[in-house]
Amino acid sequence: MKRATVTSLNSNNNSVESVTLSEWVSTHHSEEEMRSIFLNMDRALKYIHEHGYCIDVFYPTEINVLNNNDNYVQFKKLVELSKEYDIAKEMIKEDIFRSSFIQIGMYTNSLNHLNPNFLRENFDSFAQFIPTDDVPYYRGVVQRGASVYYCEYSIERRKRDIEDLEKQTGGIDEADKKVIESTPSDAEITNKKVNDLIYRQINGMSEAAFTNIALIPIVILIIISIVMSIILLVNLIG
Repeated sequence: MKRATVTSLNSNNNSVESVTLSEWVSTHHSEEEMRSIFLNMDRALKYIHEHGYCIDVFYPTEINVLNNNDNYVQFKKLVELSKEYDIAKEMIKEDIFRSSFIQIGMYTNSLNHLNPNFLRENFDSFAQFIPTDDVPYYRGVVQRGASVYYCEYSIERRKRDIEDLEKQTGGIDEADKKVIESTPSDAEITNKKVNDLIYRQINGMSEAAFTNIALIPIVILIIISIVMSIILLVNLIG
């Protein structure tokens, strides 16, 4: 199975600053700042999966924030997804769980002492330290085995909030509603461009080789199943 190490944005550019996720969170630990970095981390994770890879080493010291900007999230160690659908699906599911595990550990400052089974069995004890709106997401992933991206969950939450606002106010102009629901946020657009830049540069591989053509149908099927899981999870909230 192919492994790859992601290099800096530009190997000839010595001005690129880099800190680990652990270092970043130690100085950016407000709820808003942590939600922002975790959303961008998840967008990068989804981007990597869509391009036929998953995370080989999933730990805060192996995840970098570049240029003092939380849009620039760099997973350093990648491994190619299996070409077998069931195995690839499990690899993606495991990445999503590990992402949630790290995030909960960082919210609660307990990552160094946390293990997955203890978290599953005692989730309610950790929930009080997690942003209230995100508790159903983390519970779904940790206790119910949901395979849902945090960034996609947030989009569905936004849609649900729009529906609730519509009920409370007696309606939103249909044109405005379509614009809100269909237009990606500035952060999402920026993050896509950043990920194009970061993850095209992989040791020993050309940019053209990054996307594994044979894996595209498998990844599409997995992403569709994740979308369905998102809808089910968000419906459980209401």
